[in-house]
Amino acid sequence: MVLMMLTRAPDAAVRLWSDRLRPVAWALICCGLTACGSSGKNVDPKFTGREVVTEGIEHYVTNHNGHSRVRINNAATQAEYDALGQFDDSNPATPAGYRNLIERAENAYANSVFVEVIARIDKDAEGHEKVVKVLRLTADQAPFDNVDSAGNPIGSGKYHFRGTGSFRVYARVDGGEVQTGVGDLEALTIDFDAGTAAIHLRTGLNETSRIETEIRADKLTFDILTGTFGGEITQTARVGGEILTAQGHLRGSISGDEASLTRQNEQMTTSGVFTADGARLSSDGIFWGSQLNYR
Repeated sequence: MVLMMLTRAPDAAVRLWSDRLRPVAWALICCGLTACGSSGKNVDPKFTGREVVTEGIEHYVTNHNGHSRVRINNAATQAEYDALGQFDDSNPATPAGYRNLIERAENAYANSVFVEVIARIDKDAEGHEKVVKVLRLTADQAPFDNVDSAGNPIGSGKYHFRGTGSFRVYARVDGGEVQTGVGDLEALTIDFDAGTAAIHLRTGLNETSRIETEIRADKLTFDILTGTFGGEITQTARVGGEILTAQGHLRGSISGDEASLTRQNEQMTTSGVFTADGARLSSDGIFWGSQLNYR
């Protein structure tokens, strides 16, 4: 097993992550971090999941609460890393010129999802706030437990998710200013039997959304052991009558327990991030949502 040491900044925390985990080792690690740890059953799974490959997106399980974290980090200068450090401090502060673009009220699934977008901000000629640069996007998802007491998978068939107003895009066209798109997680379908995920994300053009974009991906990989999904995506944007495209990767996860996976209730949630780059269009984004009848 080859281990890669990943650093993102001077003096940043060093994280170990595996770039080529063999299926058996991966199953044991995931069991210890998710299925076994979250349920308390301490049962070794008799199955393995599919490896989800996504370039440019950090992913690991957090130490403080065992959530699955996906993160895009665009910080490049010491000042930007210092600003991020203030948000991460045990007594967090909001440094001047920076802000979390996700409002507290938008984190609607307090017990299972946390989303955050830290950006450098400024004022335009009319005094309105504008995003200068997105430094970091983070989506934390509560644990996923798909292992029953016999070590077999609990979930089967398809599970459906959506999120109204819970999709953000931060895009540049021809290297220009950041344009913020606000839209919906139109649909996410997780197929446990096939080990795939299909997602549809869209932003419109209106008073709150500055750019019209869309992502449709039908054959993303889904790992039935960890609840992770992702893979390659293509983003489109309609700009001045033209359709621009960018290619990249999307990575997310779902949380769920036996009650939701056996369809006794619909309490599963989801979140994730994406990054894409093209000849004229580049963007990062974040999304979150829940099952259709979430209460």
